[in-house]
Parts: sequence; C-alpha cells; structure tokens
Amino acid sequence: MDKPWLAEYPVSLELAKNLIKHQFPDVGLEKVRQIGEGFDNTVIQVNEEYVFRFPRRPIAVTLIQVENKLLPSLAGNLPLAIPEPVFFGEPSGSYPYPFTGYKMVKGHLPVKETMESKISSAIKFAHFLKVLHGFPVPTAKQLGVQPDGMRRLDVSFRQDSLDEQLLALVALGYSEQAHAVSMYLKDLDASYEGTCDTLVHGDIHVRNVLLDAQGVLMGIIDWGDVHIGHPAIDFSFLYSYFPKEARRSFFEIYGEIETEVKNLARFRAIYMLVRLLVYGINRGDKELISLTRTGLSLAMED
Repeated sequence: MDKPWLAEYPVSLELAKNLIKHQFPDVGLEKVRQIGEGFDNTVIQVNEEYVFRFPRRPIAVTLIQVENKLLPSLAGNLPLAIPEPVFFGEPSGSYPYPFTGYKMVKGHLPVKETMESKISSAIKFAHFLKVLHGFPVPTAKQLGVQPDGMRRLDVSFRQDSLDEQLLALVALGYSEQAHAVSMYLKDLDASYEGTCDTLVHGDIHVRNVLLDAQGVLMGIIDWGDVHIGHPAIDFSFLYSYFPKEARRSFFEIYGEIETEVKNLARFRAIYMLVRLLVYGINRGDKELISLTRTGLSLAMED
C-alpha cells in the first residue's frame, strides 16, 4: 500500500534547532518541540511564539514558496487567523530545502465539540470562505498561485486510490467502515461538468483547523495546497466535521450551492477521511481515528 506520509527527507528536532540557530540567531530556543509531522512537512514550535515548517519532500518546497508570497496578502484580511510567514530559511549543507517560520496561530485541534460550538464554527467558517473565495484570482496568480495540477476533484482519477485505501482499511480490521463507504459511494453521483476559478485553501480538515477554548473555530493552518480551483474542495470540510444542523447555518451565510457541488464536496470529504483514517491507524493516533470515524458518519448522513 502507498504510504504518502513517509518522508523522503526526515527532519529531526536536533536538525531543526541547528538550522534555526544558525540562520536566525536572534530567535531564542528556550522551548522547542515538534508538534506535527504531516504528509509534506515537519512542524516545529519555538517558544510558543513561532512555528517552523520543514519540507519532507521536493513537492512541498514549491508549495511552501507559494505560501510565502500569498499569506502576507491574506493575513489580517480574513475573519479567521492564518499563519503569517516571518522567517525565510535557505537550503544548507545539512538540509537541502528552504523552510519557513510563521507567527504561531493559537488554539487547539478538534476533539469532541458540542453542537452549539459546531454551529458557531460553521457561521465563522461561512464568513471565512466568503472572503477567501472572493479574493481576486488575477492577484492570486500574480503571487504565484497555480491552477490545480493534481486533479484533486477528479473523481474517476481518485477512485483507484480510494479503493486501495478501502482495501487497506479492511486489512487493518476496519471492514465495517470500508463497507459503509463503498455502499454509500455506489449511490453517490459525484460527477460535475462545471468549472470554477476560485482561490481555495485546498486542504481543510481536522488536522488543519484550530479552535478556541470554547471549541469554536478560530484559525486555519497549513496552506500548502492553496490553488486556483473549485470551491467544492473547501466545502468538503462541511461534510467531514459539521452535522447537518450546523451546515444549515453555514449556507444561510455563504449562500446555497448546487446539489452536484455538494455531492462533489462529500466525495472529497470521504476521500480525505479514509486517507486520514488509514494514516491514523498506521500511526497509532487514537484521537485521529476517532475523529475520522465520526467524520465518515457525518459525511454520509442525509
């Protein structure tokens, strides 16, 4: 089975500390810890003030360079907090890629929020997407943002990968979830002929959002997949995290979308949740396993 989360270039905590120390000597390293290890980047927190992201594979280098140009234009203009790049690291003899340090976005990852907090989050999410999706596409392109070159919403292209992940779920002992997804997808028409040029985050899920102390959405992180594409890719978070009551609050603010777009967003939500579930099982991440199993139930509810 393909394991895209395995690093082509691992970054240890010691290596990260040395790179920061030598390139940014004014940044004290009183408290340094690794807080994440995603598919593309190793994430290091410094003094609870900054977050440094180190690419783990070549494709992540291009993505982080686009972030460096775009995010300063978005920071302060969106109704939710986003990372603002302030340190721009260069390749060196000990590490072959550029890396970036950001002002830290405060908050915690989703765990198990109340219906009230999810409705409040849905309202904030609607305001956030209205602004993001309204960002001038010509300006985004001038800042280096590219059209989707990875066919993220191409259902026929993604189906083989999803089938492989479902087989992996069965092998890992999660046949009930795999069967439920397979049966749901048989009746889901996720075809869509429309096109749309919109600035989208491209990868909003439970590991890329931060909540405040009341469990309400306050920040969106990891903009490495930002691109010009279809807003359905961002709508997918509606179906992977929010129950239908909260979705209604979202659409009251954002506006209604076509049924075909909703179906496409559901497919994307299920696709990402299955991948995250397999990832969580392989990493022994019980919290992520629980969140993705709940997310799959939400994505498949009417």
